[in-house]
Amino acid sequence: MSRLWSLAAIEVFVWLGLLLSTFLVSKVAFTIEFGFTTIVERIATQIVRAVVAGVIVFVWLFAWKKLTNLYFWRAIGRRKASA
Repeated sequence: MSRLWSLAAIEVFVWLGLLLSTFLVSKVAFTIEFGFTTIVERIATQIVRAVVAGVIVFVWLFAWKKLTNLYFWRAIGRRKASA
């Protein structure tokens, strides 16, 4: 039963992380603006937006990986202890 709770917690974390990441990208990355008068400003704005959104996604993926690794090694530890 505890495995079900752990997996449910991972699922809740993933969905909340997706919602938070979407919110952060929309509120942080899309508000970055260096101006749109020249093509260089437009390109710089789009590059910085993509980098900021990428950093947000990589932080989310890193946290997800850490959480699933923690679950995996705890499950392996329990399995060895019960064998």
